[in-house]
Amino acid sequence: MKEQEWRNVFESSQSVIRTLKAQKELKEQDRRNAFESSQSEIRTLKAQKESKEQEWRMERESLQSQIAAMSEKSKDAEIERLKSAAATSEKNKDAEIKRLKIAAAMSDAEIKGLKAKLESEKQNCWWKMSSQQNSRSAEIEQMMNEMCSMVRRLHLPPQVDGETWQYQTNSGEWAEFQDKANKELMLKFQEGQQTCEMTIDGIAYDYDFQVMNQTNKRTKKARSIRFCSNLPHHWGITDADSLKMLLPVNQGNGQDGSDDRICFVTDPAVMSTLEDLLNGSKRRHDGTGCDCLHGRSTFRLVEAYQVKNRELWRRYQRHVRSILDKHKQHGIKPRVIDPPVGEALTRFATDIQVDLVGNELLLFHGTREFDLAKTIAKEGFDNRIARSGGLYGSGTYFAAQTCKSAQYATNKGMQEKASTQLMGTMLVARVAIGDPHYASGPCKNLTRPPTKNVSASASNSAHEIRYDSIIAKPGIPNGQSNGVQAHMEFVTFAPEQAYPEYILRFIEE
Repeated sequence: MKEQEWRNVFESSQSVIRTLKAQKELKEQDRRNAFESSQSEIRTLKAQKESKEQEWRMERESLQSQIAAMSEKSKDAEIERLKSAAATSEKNKDAEIKRLKIAAAMSDAEIKGLKAKLESEKQNCWWKMSSQQNSRSAEIEQMMNEMCSMVRRLHLPPQVDGETWQYQTNSGEWAEFQDKANKELMLKFQEGQQTCEMTIDGIAYDYDFQVMNQTNKRTKKARSIRFCSNLPHHWGITDADSLKMLLPVNQGNGQDGSDDRICFVTDPAVMSTLEDLLNGSKRRHDGTGCDCLHGRSTFRLVEAYQVKNRELWRRYQRHVRSILDKHKQHGIKPRVIDPPVGEALTRFATDIQVDLVGNELLLFHGTREFDLAKTIAKEGFDNRIARSGGLYGSGTYFAAQTCKSAQYATNKGMQEKASTQLMGTMLVARVAIGDPHYASGPCKNLTRPPTKNVSASASNSAHEIRYDSIIAKPGIPNGQSNGVQAHMEFVTFAPEQAYPEYILRFIEE
């Protein structure tokens, strides 16, 4: 019985072996077939390659043949050109010989006439050269006077009010008049004179404000003049319109008695941008939200007004310049505002060319009454009438977050949101922060920024200089029941330190 079982097992194993051998032979056959197929493909590709190479050789030989033929044609063409040039030269020689024969045959009278004509032309040329030389001398004198004026202007202080008269130089560029001449031109224009006479550096000029040119009384050389208002670009006021505003009312400034310093915004794109600014400025600089009453609101802009107050703008410019002069004189290099204002404010500030590098910021200021906001637009911010009791002194307070300024935008801003029955009013202001003092806690008794010690330099000994503003950073002790400052606040103490850009009227949802 066992032998039968072993015999069965043996036959079964032999059957498996035969099956495996058959499978192996099939696989080897497949590999041989694949190898032969690849070899066939390789032979086909080689044949195609040789065929292509043969085609390329034939094309190359054809091109070389064409090039050689073209070269022969070029040689033939060059030979023909030279033959033609030689024939033309022979013709020219014949023509020249004929002309000389004619000239030789001319009578003495004709020769004398030609000599007289030549002498007359010489006299005319001499007169023209003399006239041009005199004109050139006048131009050189004019250029020398311009160069002297430019050198003197390098030592003069810049224009205080930012408005300048300019003239066009010989090179086509525009240059500013000296300070004295600029003020005299401004005065004569505002007096309503259409023409006037002025002497600059010993040279008398006539000025015509109708055609806007200047004429040298001696040389009669005229050149263009123009007026530059240097007003903010986003005001959309041209230099010509600004110049008309300087005229008396009865001489064509176009004013009808209405206050054109506060302009109602009608452009839907601008309204949308300002509403986005309100909502985008609820968040802090790091993108985190605020859990205060107004931080959870959605602002809806109802109306907006752009402030285009030329006098306030000039006053603000002068104050900014005084801050920069103080920094330069004492070697002060203000630190970058830390933490920075939010992205929405920064983006809008860049659009209206706020000098963020110089620590000029765009900030918010809430006011409980619309009439008060209009007064600020006409007369400017005035910390002298600000309410007392501020945590960081008796100044004008600004914020980088709308949710903070909204607390002061209505009579009930601390308890209620702005609504159609109680509309909120907020100003967007350009503020010259300059070199700020970072408060470490409440300082209610301050009426101006504190001082700091400035180290000695080669020309000055150590001394104290006053900061330009105060910043209260979030997280510092504020002496209140909640313990710490929640929003970033900015405090200024000079009325001319801020300029109101927009008045915004809003509600909250």
